[in-house]
Amino acid sequence: MKKRKSSIIFILTIMTGMISCSPKIVGTWTINKFENGTPSEQGYSLSNIGTITFHKNGSGEKNINYSVLGTSHVDMFPFKWTAADAAITIAGDSTEFSKTWIIISNKRNYQQWKSTSGNKVQALELRKN
Repeated sequence: MKKRKSSIIFILTIMTGMISCSPKIVGTWTINKFENGTPSEQGYSLSNIGTITFHKNGSGEKNINYSVLGTSHVDMFPFKWTAADAAITIAGDSTEFSKTWIIISNKRNYQQWKSTSGNKVQALELRKN
């Protein structure tokens, strides 16, 4: 009886830990700002370019539409995501957003991410809908 009670307490402790560590990212977020550039050149900064939705099961959808220097970019592809301590990885297509992002700020209704590739630096600011 005592062994069974200990097992139940252990399982409940593990489940509580898993719930409390669940990502704050689940839900739909507006991309308030998207910055893209290099340290040696002037880049660009765009506002309100669309939304990105993260589901609990590790899937999601993007609804992103923006134009830079006369070139239109539309990203409405589904994706898979995983989150670690200070990073989130978006996988599934070959768009600007499919990569591992470093989480700079992780609040309930606000996220700030950065990513680097070579000397290219990108930043996202997200607000929860």
